[in-house]
Amino acid sequence: MSIAIPGLSASTKTPAVYLNVILGGPGTSAGAAPETILLIGNKLETNITAAAPTIDVASGIMALATPTFCASAEDASFLCGQGSELHRMARAVFAQYPAASLYLAANAVSEGSSATAVLTFATTATADFAVRLVLCDQVLEVPVATGDTPTVIATACAVAINNAADLPYYAQFVAGVLTITAKMAGVRGNSLIVDAYFVQSTFSIRITDSSTTSPGGTTGQWTTINDIYGAEFSLIGGTTADSIAAVITAIASQRYNRIVVASNDSANLTALVTHLDSLAGVTVGLRQQGLAAVISTLGTATTLATALNASRLQVGWHYASKIPGPEVAAILAAARLAGDGSVGGILVGESADPAANLDGVQLATVLAQTAALDQPTATEVESALNNGLAVLVPSNARPGFCALARSITSRSQANSVPNFAVIDTEFVTVCDYVADDLQSNLATSYQGFKLGADSANGNPPLSPRVTTPSLVRAYILDRLAGYEARSILRDVTANVSLLVVEADAQVSGRLNCEIPCEPVSGLHIIAGNVRQIASL
Repeated sequence: MSIAIPGLSASTKTPAVYLNVILGGPGTSAGAAPETILLIGNKLETNITAAAPTIDVASGIMALATPTFCASAEDASFLCGQGSELHRMARAVFAQYPAASLYLAANAVSEGSSATAVLTFATTATADFAVRLVLCDQVLEVPVATGDTPTVIATACAVAINNAADLPYYAQFVAGVLTITAKMAGVRGNSLIVDAYFVQSTFSIRITDSSTTSPGGTTGQWTTINDIYGAEFSLIGGTTADSIAAVITAIASQRYNRIVVASNDSANLTALVTHLDSLAGVTVGLRQQGLAAVISTLGTATTLATALNASRLQVGWHYASKIPGPEVAAILAAARLAGDGSVGGILVGESADPAANLDGVQLATVLAQTAALDQPTATEVESALNNGLAVLVPSNARPGFCALARSITSRSQANSVPNFAVIDTEFVTVCDYVADDLQSNLATSYQGFKLGADSANGNPPLSPRVTTPSLVRAYILDRLAGYEARSILRDVTANVSLLVVEADAQVSGRLNCEIPCEPVSGLHIIAGNVRQIASL
């Protein structure tokens, strides 16, 4: 048998252990280091200052395109600016995984416009009531007293929003006109959800894009708003996508186990996939996985995921999410590594078990859609999974929050034909774990050895620090059996004939290996018939 090692030239002279991870089979020590997460998104590059009401949000001190360790959500606020994209993404990670080893990298903010929403109040209040603002993961109750003018009401709402400083937007007013503006410029601001209600005792009425009358006679109306997200309203007018190119260049020789990007456009995600595939190559061996999330329609999300079709990329889908998409992606990365113990769940993550089954992992801060019509139907869940989307569903264990239906990759095709050989992220994680562990242990165990030929009688070499192809094969087989004993791999004995270690016919001192790696699959489906047996 002649073993080809893609990416490793016959002219390579540098001594090392070179292992490829080749994902996708037929059909439809490494563990000692902490698993790291890198978040790529925007920071506040300049202070946000305004006068009505007065606001001054400090910019982040972290340099652009420079991966920086982050110890806590408070640390992220200082490094990136409070309410910035990266601050909120970090906050989401630590909510799910308090002990996360987290790094942040800021790409330059879009040079386009910031998205806005405008809520206009009219008519002085003739009775007491409240304005309830439902903004991302916060509910703000703003009291209104009899005699309050539209200016007073708009002012009070603006102050409440600005005091909730972790929000991704800030507010200003002119008379009775309240303007909410995204803290970060660019197109992602258009997906920031806003909602408002008039409330009095047990009565509430939602303020819409038509004039809505409160119990106190005051009217409210969203006069600038985006209503493309089902029953949700969002900001509008953000323009121009940013680019992760500078960050990708900066991390060209660095490894982070999970790279999360705030971007969810094709150009940036394609750049991420290219980066992941390049660093996973045999001569580099920095195996990583990427995550992103979209909150658009199933059709739009499907188009994106199927075009990317990448084994090393997970695309989360949570339509009309109250939590911004970048935070959904960040919490998915944390949940995959840590499981859901921090929120009372029972599932372990990939840090503890590379083959962890993450079906139904609970997500700490991701809220379910309020409107039942915005929640995915069983048919939509199945369609999403068939098209490479890791879909979020309402949690049965934590009402009002979400769980991950199944942790899958964006790879759903091979040569434009449906193929699910690498459907689950655990397949990628396990193969990467095996490659990392073997690479580390082979390099250590055989450092400084000589390579001899297998003897005719099967005896080992007489001289010390000499090995042969069959001895290296036996060593690898022993490691594989160890992975099987830990329920990381399966069928090691059945696949033993596929394990081949042979001396290269042309390159002296080189062994070529073909190492079968069959990951243990999670138990995803139990099906059966409950059949009545007729009574006599």
